[in-house]
Amino acid sequence: MPESLLLAHSPPALSSLSIVHVEDNALDVDLTQIALTRAGLSAEFFVVDDEVAMRAVLASRRIDLVLTDCLLPAFSGSRALEVAREFDPDIPVIVVSGVSGEETAVAMMRRGATDFILKERIALLPRSIERALDLVRERTQRRLAEFALSASQVNMRLAADAARLGLWDYRPQTGELVVDARCREMFGCTPDDPLSMTCFERCVHPDDVPALMRAVDQAMSDPEQSECNADYRIVLPDGGQRWLNMRGKAFWKLGVCTQFVGVLMDVTERLTASEAIEQLNEALAVTVVARTRERDRIWALSHDMLAVTRHDLTPISLNPAWVDTLAYSLETLQAGSLYRFFSDEDAEATRERLRCLAEGQAQRFENRIRAADGGLRWLAWTAVMADDMLYCVVRDITVERARLDELANANALLMSQIEQRERAEASMRKMQRLEAVGQLTAGVAHDFNNLLTVVLSNVTFIERELRRQPQLSDRGRQRLSHITQAAQRGAKLTTQLLTFSRQQQLAPKAVPINGIVESMLDLLRSSLGAGIELKTLLAADLWPALADPTQIEMVILNLAINARDASEVGGALVIATVNVTIGTAAGAPPGTAVTATSGIGDELAPGDYVCLSVRDSGRGMSRDVAERAFEPFFTTKEVGKGSGLGLAQVYGFAQQSGGGVTIDSAPGEGTTVNVYLPRLVGTVRPADEPASAAASPARAARRRLLVIDDDDAVRDVTIEHLVDFGYQVVGAANGYEALERLAAEPDIDAMVVDFAMPGMNGAELAREVRGRLPELPVLFVTGYIDVGRLDMPRTGVLQKPYSPEQLGARLAELLGG
Repeated sequence: MPESLLLAHSPPALSSLSIVHVEDNALDVDLTQIALTRAGLSAEFFVVDDEVAMRAVLASRRIDLVLTDCLLPAFSGSRALEVAREFDPDIPVIVVSGVSGEETAVAMMRRGATDFILKERIALLPRSIERALDLVRERTQRRLAEFALSASQVNMRLAADAARLGLWDYRPQTGELVVDARCREMFGCTPDDPLSMTCFERCVHPDDVPALMRAVDQAMSDPEQSECNADYRIVLPDGGQRWLNMRGKAFWKLGVCTQFVGVLMDVTERLTASEAIEQLNEALAVTVVARTRERDRIWALSHDMLAVTRHDLTPISLNPAWVDTLAYSLETLQAGSLYRFFSDEDAEATRERLRCLAEGQAQRFENRIRAADGGLRWLAWTAVMADDMLYCVVRDITVERARLDELANANALLMSQIEQRERAEASMRKMQRLEAVGQLTAGVAHDFNNLLTVVLSNVTFIERELRRQPQLSDRGRQRLSHITQAAQRGAKLTTQLLTFSRQQQLAPKAVPINGIVESMLDLLRSSLGAGIELKTLLAADLWPALADPTQIEMVILNLAINARDASEVGGALVIATVNVTIGTAAGAPPGTAVTATSGIGDELAPGDYVCLSVRDSGRGMSRDVAERAFEPFFTTKEVGKGSGLGLAQVYGFAQQSGGGVTIDSAPGEGTTVNVYLPRLVGTVRPADEPASAAASPARAARRRLLVIDDDDAVRDVTIEHLVDFGYQVVGAANGYEALERLAAEPDIDAMVVDFAMPGMNGAELAREVRGRLPELPVLFVTGYIDVGRLDMPRTGVLQKPYSPEQLGARLAELLGG
């Protein structure tokens, strides 16, 4: 049993016993406990009267003692003794019985009971318990001692095996020699070969026997020198030799040596290695002499400057390269510390490096030293401290430094060019990615606008019918209103998508940006709330911008709301304007510190721009977030607090207007969005000049129109609107069918055509028709349109979704009333 378990089974103190009392008589239980308490024994009793209860107690806790009666109705003392031994063979069991008689006591003691006490002599029980616990304690200590002896023998055997030691034991009085298997292996003997001191002497090399026997005899004859340690050779049966080391100690009794024990170790390899080391030392001495001569030749011929100096760089020895490099005489160099030749800028730094030099640690540094001709030479030092002196290898790197400077300048120029190219490539990739997203969103917006056109038009028709037959309930009218509002919100969303994809129709005019900002201040303050301070820094001499004023207002409002959402209470919002001129090297305005930049600032063409800036003091954006800020539907706001189209709409508007956008931001430092709009060149109708009023379609009944749209539902509602205005209308599903209609009915006064159609789009159809009817007016009704492809007279554009009034007004304007 391990030592830890033996200690765990040691008996406790008499004041903390756990006792199982097997008894069915409550009076006897009380008398027993009273007797123990009077004797000063404090115990926790577990009273049981059957085997099941006894097993439950023994299984659930540690029990120190069992008291049991001989006879119980459903149990017996002998069975209780067996159960106790089953759980713990060492637990003491004392029989406390009212049955007298030596036969009963002897029978219980033979079965293993610790003691037998009569109930009428219960006063003897405390003393019996003490004896039982003493017996357990003695048994535990004896087992601990046996365990320690066994462990010591095992440890000694393990140590001998680990050290590859052989154990031997010689008894001089009987001449008996006992050796282990390792000793027999060393001597080349088999396990069956008899060994004696005579056999041992025959195995020892004849030259080593006298010295070995003298050492053994001295240890066994003088108690003061009872230990011996000797190396000797043995001759193996195959003729080979091994070196052994013997360590032994003699033990004496009444002045007589009774035992001589010790260990053997095979030291052949150690002595062989020692001999090899001695030979190597002799060879090394010869090599040192040769290397010293080589070192002297290298010292004299080396182009590197070699030096042995004191701590203050006062030379002890310098090689001739110092004279060749610095053109001083050797006497001048050795006349004092080398610090006197260092440049003033490098002397203190060199002292600091050498002060930090620890024993055996190398320091590498560079400095400048003045040569005899007055010029400065760059030197590379490697210095090491040893034996309280400095050993230095110094190399003249003046030419290398000059070449490195030239290479560094060339490398800096190359890195700048690479950085510019990488920025250009990154910008190109970003533009291509956004262009692809723009094409996708434009297609989605086009299809969505067709759906919204049908929805809004049919709601208009239903409302018109209801005005004639107003039997619909208020609940039904409210639902129609909800449909209209939802469709209008969808139309606004598609407008944002088209603005991002640059498929939105713009009306560029001469825009005074400062005037628009000032006119929106009340709206902005109400939108921002009292927790955000609004400031303006408007340039007094700001150029007019060429842009759509309605979109300018959208840009300012979107950026202000984004800034509000990114700012904490007490933040500030600054709206600024400034004139910017971009030179041939495109980029952000001079002086702009761009920490995390995203946008199209690097793609601005050279020229004059009006810059509108919105700066907040909010939480800012990381570079990764800023890189994606202009992507549609990308947002860092919580779900339901942003569509992710605000900045995308700003981006699309700036691009379509011929300008650009940049974001300057860093986490915790706020965000600045710069919108660059082209400066007005030439004359354009001012933003506040009203457009010509749409003429009323008074002569609609005399007009015959051709409506072309590949979407049947859109075409039907468009025709129905025009018929309501009084026009004569025919329809076509595509461009080819429209050409057939025009060939069959040449009296068409105007075409209403969708731009995006399969096969032949609206622009291609218009050019084909203009080849036949050059003066035929064409109104493009579309979800998106490429303005560059519609450069032709007598054309108009109406954005889907539209109201009937907008459709009628645009046609009347195009037809001249």
